[in-house]
Amino acid sequence: MIPLLIGLGVLIGGALIVANWDEIVDWLHDFIPKLKAAWKKVRDSIPHGARIFGDLVVEGAERLMKIAHKLYYKEDEQWIEETTTRKIPESEVPPFIRNKGIKKETDITEEMEEELGLEI
Repeated sequence: MIPLLIGLGVLIGGALIVANWDEIVDWLHDFIPKLKAAWKKVRDSIPHGARIFGDLVVEGAERLMKIAHKLYYKEDEQWIEETTTRKIPESEVPPFIRNKGIKKETDITEEMEEELGLEI
């Protein structure tokens, strides 16, 4: 009986998450920057062990927000939705981007469209 109740709870919970996914993502996009700003204010007044734990929580929240980000583009008359982000070593970055000496976030859409032959 208990496994049946657990299974039913997981099924109902999953259905609720799927039904409200857009609201959950919007809430995360609003909440995570506020969490990061609040942590930045109180970080220095917290003991070292708790500070490490708090840093891990904030870093995990930022990764979650990056995963929730969606990128749409068109490739050979087919629309693509890209929803993941990963860190790569500098050697995997195309040379034409690496040679720009980018020190801050920069829009490289035109260069990527020319190099890959895609419409973004």
